[in-house]
Amino acid sequence: MLNWGFIGAGLAARAAMAPAVHQSRLGTLRIAAARDRRRAEALSPQKQSTDYEDVLADDAVDVVYISLSNESHLAWCVKALEAGKHVLCEKPLALSAAQVDRLAEAADRTGRTVSEAMWYRWHPRMRAAERIAASFGPGAHTEATFAVHRTDHANYRWDPARGGGALYDLGGYVLSAVLALNGWQAPRIVSSAMTTGPTGVDTSTTASLAWDNGATAEVHVSFTAERPHEVLDLRGAGEQLSLPDWPFSAVARDTVHLVHRHRSGRKAVSEYSDVNAYRLMVDEFNRVVSGEDGRHGESGELVERAWTMPLAESRAVAALSEAVAHEASSKEN
Repeated sequence: MLNWGFIGAGLAARAAMAPAVHQSRLGTLRIAAARDRRRAEALSPQKQSTDYEDVLADDAVDVVYISLSNESHLAWCVKALEAGKHVLCEKPLALSAAQVDRLAEAADRTGRTVSEAMWYRWHPRMRAAERIAASFGPGAHTEATFAVHRTDHANYRWDPARGGGALYDLGGYVLSAVLALNGWQAPRIVSSAMTTGPTGVDTSTTASLAWDNGATAEVHVSFTAERPHEVLDLRGAGEQLSLPDWPFSAVARDTVHLVHRHRSGRKAVSEYSDVNAYRLMVDEFNRVVSGEDGRHGESGELVERAWTMPLAESRAVAALSEAVAHEASSKEN
């Protein structure tokens, strides 16, 4: 059992991460810190605090989960690593590839693990999609969209100084998806465009991507969609792979599907019910930092190797996000 400490008690912590830690057989929520003590108490930890430093000072804490506004991630990740804690940090892990490099240096120096809480990557549907996509031939086309309708204009996501904007908030999902389905090879930016809102953040971003093997992708994120809309679809050489229902926001109560149309015309539909990807993420992170090789079956065989999102993948997403933003801004200027 690993002891977890939470820094921040926002929506992700309240609705998903605290319940996941409480449900885990591998971890317990020892302490939570929030500027408003009532928000910390709402997570039902063993101890509460209004001082983030109390989490780092607690010698019993093994893992720190960071759920703060985006511009705070780097500093608190480094502080937690230097305090001897493993770190799971909300997305985006960092606001640039250079910041991810700084985290990698701190993790190497301290001998601790830091990973991005891009929870949908732990969902067995997405894991299966990545495996199937590896068998697609060259020239496949990926469509990835995550569009929502945000009206919470007081939220930090609308503040450019705090890492706000659709690309930072939603782009990590679509960009990590297209990279994962294309073997984590870096694409070139064919075109990119941003719509800037009155607060100075991008309210929507679109980009066309291309790879040397002929693969292409179209990505779109938005805060101003009339209705929530998510797409993750891969097509190539008479074959199609689709995640038709909420690829980036499916919750445990949802029944979701993976549809694979083979070149032969055969259609295979896989159904996933009652999957708590946050719980899977917490359990897998616990296994990785505990040095376990993975999840074992009743007879002792290795069923699934322990996995957590590598920093190299977080860096690839950050670098692609920077490239998309740079291409869009260069056209504006």
